[in-house]
Amino acid sequence: MAAELELHLSRRDNVGTGSDVRSISVYGLDFGGHRGRGLRLRERRRGQDENHDENREHGKIITLINQILKKFVLFLAIYSFTAGITSGQEAVEPDRPDVTNGTHIVDIGLLQLEIGGLYTHAAVGEHAAGTPITARVGLADWLEARIGTDGFLAQQSGSATATGLGNLQIGAKLRLWADPGGLPVLSILPAVNVPTASADKGLGSGAADYTLAVLTGKDIARHAHVDVNYGIGAIGVGEGAPHFLQHLVSISASAAVTDNWNPYVEAFWFSREEVDGRASVAMDAGAIYELGERYALDGGVQLGVTSNAPRIAVFGGVTIIVGDILGGHGVHARQRQLARRRRP
Repeated sequence: MAAELELHLSRRDNVGTGSDVRSISVYGLDFGGHRGRGLRLRERRRGQDENHDENREHGKIITLINQILKKFVLFLAIYSFTAGITSGQEAVEPDRPDVTNGTHIVDIGLLQLEIGGLYTHAAVGEHAAGTPITARVGLADWLEARIGTDGFLAQQSGSATATGLGNLQIGAKLRLWADPGGLPVLSILPAVNVPTASADKGLGSGAADYTLAVLTGKDIARHAHVDVNYGIGAIGVGEGAPHFLQHLVSISASAAVTDNWNPYVEAFWFSREEVDGRASVAMDAGAIYELGERYALDGGVQLGVTSNAPRIAVFGGVTIIVGDILGGHGVHARQRQLARRRRP
């Protein structure tokens, strides 16, 4: 299963501006995919009084997310009546909504879009929202390219607010080991986090991140599956400061309880989120609902385990396979791939 690692190493965005806004980062590795969710707010300056308009701002952010998701769901419903079945296509397998990424490679020639919305409440007076999007393209049996964005970001800390576009992620997923004899599959996911978010607003650090995740997974019995990720990244701080090293370990267990429903539970650990920070741990649970071979809906809730993790985050999204972008090459390649899989 996914969303996302959509690998998003939690970002250190402590930029020395004159604003009283807390920096925001997507919680969950995005070394190349953007399944990330659970925005992580970090305080830039303490001593803020609580904002008396907090409830109104909460409502605005939630309304914005609802409007975006409704438009995508409407598009999904319309598209499902107009699109045909892609030849030789496997069932959709998102890399969202959890932090842990699966080893699955998108089928050759197909474009898979993963679109989400998330809301995070870190503490009293601290909340944020984002709209992550990832596009994945299968280039070979063992390779997919991907590009993602944090989307539109909105954050509030006390009376200070900030909005704008987030960072850009560019990466690829490479399968290093197939599954002969039932052995776990092994893939890697290198990525670069491009600093397109505004450092002046505190939405980004203004420095690039360089990350690499190792992905593995294995089926358990007939209906269960476990994915494990280890990530390492050089995280930018900005203002000419050196990058710092960050580690991630995550595990996600899922079960196919029906042909459509795939609930999961996950735990993940970050070594640190700031240069002088300490480790943080969080857990989340949710489900993916597959609508045929081309579409999937997802949603879930994240809870912080350690005090420095966000208290709660809610997230949801949709995954759509929009069709061939490599023309006949992709169709023929998938047919050959399917024939190889069916050989005894």
